[in-house]
Order: sequence, then C-alpha cells, then structure tokens
Amino acid sequence: MSDAKAKWQRQEQAVRATQMAFDLSSEVQKSIKKQAIDQELTPSDMIRKILNLEVKSKKTRQRLSFNLSNEEIALLAERFGVDADDKRAVKQRVAELLISHTQ
Repeated sequence: MSDAKAKWQRQEQAVRATQMAFDLSSEVQKSIKKQAIDQELTPSDMIRKILNLEVKSKKTRQRLSFNLSNEEIALLAERFGVDADDKRAVKQRVAELLISHTQ
C-alpha cells in the first residue's frame, strides 16, 4: 500500500473518531493536567493512560505560549532595555524572567 493511501486511511479513521468532553470539577481537571505535565503527556493522552487505552503519541515537549499586542511588546522591550523591534530579545528576556520566577 502506498504511503499516501495509508495516510489517507489513517485520516479517515481519525475523522470517524468520537470526541468526548467532560464537565468535571476544577480539582479533577487540574489533577489530570498536572499528572499529564509530570509524565510529559497531553491531557488527552493522560486520560487514555488512566483508562488503560493505547497512548499513541510520543511524549510531548510542553510549551508555554501567550499573546502580546505590539504595545505590550514595546512596554516589555522598554522594561528590559532592548529594542522594541527585536522580538527575539524580548522573548529571551521573558524566558529568563519566567525561569527566575520558578527558582
């Protein structure tokens, strides 16, 4: 079977999958999310693991992300003493601040 056909069949199976969403207490959700982070899994993979179902994805590298407006970038650039057009420098300084915040 060609790679393209196999890929199409996997995508077709994924389309047929049923998504389940649960309204659980914030404590239960928080606990599952913390367990997932500790085991480097997504929350959905953690639920699959709890249910003793196959976890197909590899461990994930958890990323933090958030949105900044241009004004917020300029404000942070000023705070950090870097050029507002140098978003990479702003990002680096934010990363350093987050790291120092956790230590």
